[in-house]
Amino acid sequence: MKSAIIFSFLLLCLTTVSQAQNLNKAYAAMEEGDWEVALGMLEPIIKKNAKNNEAKFLAAICHTERYRLEEAISLFNESTAFAQDSPYFWVKFAKAYLLNEQIDEAEQTIQKVRMQDLDDFLRPDYLLVSSNIQNAKKYLPNPRDIIIKNLGPNINTDGNEYSQVVTGDQRGIYFTARRKGTAKVADDGEAYEQVLTADMNDIDEWDKDNPLEGFASTTANEAPIQLFNNDSTLITFYDEDLFISQKKKDGTWSKRDALPINSKRWDSHAFIYNNGNSMIYASDINHEVENLDLYIMHKDEKGKWGKPAPITELNTPVNDDAPFVAEDGTFYFSSRGHDSMGGYDIFSTKYDSATGKFNAPENMGAPINLPNDDTFFTMYGGFAYLSSSRPEGYGQVDIYRIIMFNQSQIQGKFLECDGVTPVANATITVEGEDGPISTTTDEYGVYKMVMPIERSFDLRAVLNGETIYEKKHTIRVLFRDQFDVDQNFYVGCEKNDETIYVKMINGFDLDPTNLPVDPPSIEGIKPKVTEEVVEEVAPPAEEPKEIIAAVPAEKKIKLPNVFFDFDKHNIKSEFFQRLNEAAALLVENRDLRVMVAGHTDEYGTNPYNVALGIRRYTEVYNYLISKGVNPSQLEVKTFSEDTPIATNYTIEGRAFNRRVELSFIEK
Repeated sequence: MKSAIIFSFLLLCLTTVSQAQNLNKAYAAMEEGDWEVALGMLEPIIKKNAKNNEAKFLAAICHTERYRLEEAISLFNESTAFAQDSPYFWVKFAKAYLLNEQIDEAEQTIQKVRMQDLDDFLRPDYLLVSSNIQNAKKYLPNPRDIIIKNLGPNINTDGNEYSQVVTGDQRGIYFTARRKGTAKVADDGEAYEQVLTADMNDIDEWDKDNPLEGFASTTANEAPIQLFNNDSTLITFYDEDLFISQKKKDGTWSKRDALPINSKRWDSHAFIYNNGNSMIYASDINHEVENLDLYIMHKDEKGKWGKPAPITELNTPVNDDAPFVAEDGTFYFSSRGHDSMGGYDIFSTKYDSATGKFNAPENMGAPINLPNDDTFFTMYGGFAYLSSSRPEGYGQVDIYRIIMFNQSQIQGKFLECDGVTPVANATITVEGEDGPISTTTDEYGVYKMVMPIERSFDLRAVLNGETIYEKKHTIRVLFRDQFDVDQNFYVGCEKNDETIYVKMINGFDLDPTNLPVDPPSIEGIKPKVTEEVVEEVAPPAEEPKEIIAAVPAEKKIKLPNVFFDFDKHNIKSEFFQRLNEAAALLVENRDLRVMVAGHTDEYGTNPYNVALGIRRYTEVYNYLISKGVNPSQLEVKTFSEDTPIATNYTIEGRAFNRRVELSFIEK
């Protein structure tokens, strides 16, 4: 990750005896962004003369640029006397505080310098840091409710890991790393980049990484940029240009072919989309000094790439990089400009076909963006990845996974240890960061509630004033090709794992708090029957009385009710004979009309029960039509759980409510 900060102005502006102290080489290295090289020159000077405040000031800048912020702040504090020679000292000190998320300290520090005290070369940096601080004050207090997790020590180290791309099933990753001892040292004092790869295990934890064969050069910088076409096409960055490779049948990759956008300048990143017909890329081709801009280009009717055009509505005077177009059409990129909080921030926008331009970019805010560098953002439905230099990482830059929500619907049963006896009417409470959430189990021990994910919480069950269950749990979300959010808890025994794994179908329209899942099965569950319940219900022992149709006396007939098993809509064979009689009556009397109404018990959500009522009346309607009934004689309607004919508090009562009623419609 190259820096666009230029230090030549320091040579012109700082009134010190740099040359006498042999600091000019350190300034030159810093001008090139070679922070480690500069540190290698500065540390011997500091060791020889601990009172050399200028050398400490420069070393503090180098540590800041390499995200070693505690070391930087310590050196700034030791060298405050240098501010008497240059007020610019406070600008760099404020930036270190800002990147360390000490916003109040950053604001207090930047206020120690006035812009009129700075040379023209230094004022833009002062204005940028001041703006970053104000943006941080705007975004940091209002973080989004999402989960950001470090990929862990099998991927991230005390070095640099970034520029990640994932496989189509999102269970494999390619990324680049700069780690000591793994490659030759580049001109900037760090090991050359190497492309690594790793896979997920069954519980979505990353296995140890390995070099990607053919892309792990030890003598050049290389990074994966995009993986697409069912993981068969890979774009990589190599020595300041972009290349494309194809996977061969034996699993190895073909030789690199240069993309048509390569120039004699720095071409850092590209993303091909629109079925391979469009490309957005980043390059500093039109600048004398390093300054990445975004460009867009399209293929013509013959499949040839057209002329690239700068995306003027998105480009800024500083670096704009790392384009990514998600499946829903949202365009993400990284920028040091716009309303960044410091370093790179992630921005989102969409293309407006009416105007032919991209909409004004929006800062994605905290915690996706923090005052440090946040870049290489990729979005896949309900989760995403980014590279970030945030302070809590393993090293200078780490890779993080983002789940775009922080809670999920969970359902299941509270049972005794035998696995069939429910814990009914218990109050279930989750104690999380956002306060308590409660629900009550039904007679089958069934519960349904929203619980926090990816962080520890206390789960408690209370029955008749007594706490019968209390334990810490963590819910881990696994993105798979199914929904499975059922979790049973067992009271009084050690059957409950602390970590709960749930499965969700990943998608941009995912609502984790209202998932389209069936209610938990109650098959085999034996609720405790009390006298109070029996007296309350008193359901009829036989099938409810059938409705007497209001038809001429010589044609009086009882229309049947058709009853269904739990969560089913198929007609049981025992009702065929009565439906045949009803069909025969309607065929014989074409002036008769009948309402076919679908009903459910109250178990499940209303939208689900409405749909279940439709499925039930559709089965009966189609059966009558198959027996010769004219469709004009029938009307249909779903009442879902709204019109029960018995209690919903017992198995027997709910069985009567799961029905289709046939009733005559008056003329």
